[in-house]
Amino acid sequence: MSTPPVRHAARELRHRVLRNVMLCLLACVLFVTTGAWAAYHNLQGKIGVKPIDTIIGGDRPDGPTDHSFEGRAVNILVMGSDSRNGQVVNDDTEGMRSDTAMIVHLSEDRSRMDVISIPRDTMVAMPSCKLPDGSESDPSSYAIFNSAFSTGANNSSNPDDVAYAAACTIKTVEKLTNVRMDEYMVVDFTGFESMVDSLGGVPMYVEEDVDDEKADLHLSKGCNTLNGAQALGYARARYSLGDGSDISRIGRQQQLVGAIMRTAKSKNLLTDMPTLYSFAESALSTLTVSEGLGGIDKLAGLANSAASIGMDNINFITMPVEEDDIDPNRVQPSAKADDVWKALHDDKPVPEEAVSLSADGTSPSQEASPTDDSSGTGDPTQGNQPTPAAPENPGAGSGDSGTVDPATQCS
Repeated sequence: MSTPPVRHAARELRHRVLRNVMLCLLACVLFVTTGAWAAYHNLQGKIGVKPIDTIIGGDRPDGPTDHSFEGRAVNILVMGSDSRNGQVVNDDTEGMRSDTAMIVHLSEDRSRMDVISIPRDTMVAMPSCKLPDGSESDPSSYAIFNSAFSTGANNSSNPDDVAYAAACTIKTVEKLTNVRMDEYMVVDFTGFESMVDSLGGVPMYVEEDVDDEKADLHLSKGCNTLNGAQALGYARARYSLGDGSDISRIGRQQQLVGAIMRTAKSKNLLTDMPTLYSFAESALSTLTVSEGLGGIDKLAGLANSAASIGMDNINFITMPVEEDDIDPNRVQPSAKADDVWKALHDDKPVPEEAVSLSADGTSPSQEASPTDDSSGTGDPTQGNQPTPAAPENPGAGSGDSGTVDPATQCS
């Protein structure tokens, strides 16, 4: 049986939350463009812009080739990476790695946003990719999804090579989905820590005691205010939390995004310019982006166009998967994944029968789901160990109560 995708309806977060986040972004732009010229240049300089059009080549799904977002649906591939800053992570995997990949789809009428997570240990076909030295990687009909990032970078830790890593991941996603990715963002995990710290931490509800020596993560059950390092560890931890599945970890990552949004709103950043600037500086420092997103004005324009989307129309979905035919410790896209990709291609809502949570956050009854495997230890490695089966409700074990994000219990 296939694992149905998860759509968290951003419970307890209403329209005002998203609008306030968008307003914070716009206020930041207003702040740095009305007299604070040095500040503008400082913030603009924090964004790493890496065009990839010449790297990725022309063998792509049909779609607009310009970088204008007006009057059309937009697909942005968001990837999490360890080494934009060239830092070495203490594990056996060489080069930069991507732990998270999400497709953000904005509908043409800007009434809906779908965020589709692709489990990192999904077995996929990987096309040949251009490498930093000018050579090409060998294509593969059977590759672990998150290896596309390091393959594109040719196992390099040089931050200048992140464009090749992103391009190879985009080519792999486009081959999987037959949906063109218009733009990309690579979010540096180290910068993510400073973004959380700039807010003074974020409150999260932890459903069990955590004592993870490897991740240096020690939390008590209940409400905790997580600093940047703890928030990152909590979002990436696997075996010390819940059932150890990648899908449950995806649920925690989505909850953490909600906690950051609520915290930013509670800080009233619109009237606290120093905190606003610190938050904006930290957030922008995490980003390497494609040409179409390579400016504060472009990011703000996109944010403004999406500001009217209600939180009940922001859908978090996990790609439907099933046990891999060859390796039972891996997963492969199920037939229902095709329904998700067709909906994106046609700019239509994901079919209700392909989701496990309705827009109001209620959960229909469902059968037990099969193994979701991901191998790894909480670090974004290529993975070489089997993992426990996915929970019946993907997201269970990640703090999903079925109706309310547990993080809303904390203040």
